[in-house]
Amino acid sequence: MRDLKKGTIYAIISAICFGIMPIFAIKAYSYGISVYTLLVLRFSISSLLFFLFLLWKKIPFKISKIDLKLFFLLGGVLFTLLSVLHFESLKYLSSAMAVLLLFSFPIFVSIFSFLIYKEKLKVKSIIALFFTFISMIFLLGVSFQGINMKGVLLAILAAIVYALYMILGKKVTDNNSPVVTSTYVTSFAALGVIFIGLISRELHLNFDSNAWIYIFGIVVISTIVGEITLFKSLQILTSTNVSMISMVEPIFTSIFGLLFLQEVMEPLQLLGGIFILIGLTFLIYFQNKN
Repeated sequence: MRDLKKGTIYAIISAICFGIMPIFAIKAYSYGISVYTLLVLRFSISSLLFFLFLLWKKIPFKISKIDLKLFFLLGGVLFTLLSVLHFESLKYLSSAMAVLLLFSFPIFVSIFSFLIYKEKLKVKSIIALFFTFISMIFLLGVSFQGINMKGVLLAILAAIVYALYMILGKKVTDNNSPVVTSTYVTSFAALGVIFIGLISRELHLNFDSNAWIYIFGIVVISTIVGEITLFKSLQILTSTNVSMISMVEPIFTSIFGLLFLQEVMEPLQLLGGIFILIGLTFLIYFQNKN
């Protein structure tokens, strides 16, 4: 139970860090930075700081060839693909709908975990998961009218990739520290987004210097702290539990939107947030009950 609490705290901290990232991104976009430029700077600066930290602390970062391949798959393929699919889905869907579909990923994590690790999802947990997902509809204020199926497909693919990212992330943290894992993942992600950014020709540095405040917010809070605490939680908990706890992320995004963007929350949204917390509490309880 002590490990469960510790892992839960790490997962919630990670959710808070990732939850504030859209706020930083919106602020940065207002100063003329492109999506791919922001992603390249995010991962490039983060990986550089990670490597400097490893050198400063004299932490060995030599890894096996197998782990190197896994890190490439985790960062260079899955993390990159997740970012691209999610941002592409935003071209066809509202941000609320895109986030809702993205956060269907715990369902896929449960399925993959059962197939790979034989992690069984209890019936009560399935009910609580469904209750939490429905509550998220109210929190995000999602409208299903005029929904674009291409956007839905992209968002669901992003959710599947996110699930695979969680599953593989659990595997690599069994052999490596969260800091070393984060270093290699962000480094390969940087290479991935640079490659795609060059192809799309959307990389440029002619943006207002005020954007750097929010770029470093994304780098330090939403990447360095967020990634380390995510992989710390995956060291302690199952990938299924971490993915479930991560569903609190939209709640924090809504709170930060209210505080920094003056986005007013409707009563139904507040109620949805409360129900998500209730659902997650039961979800973790049922899943870990002996």
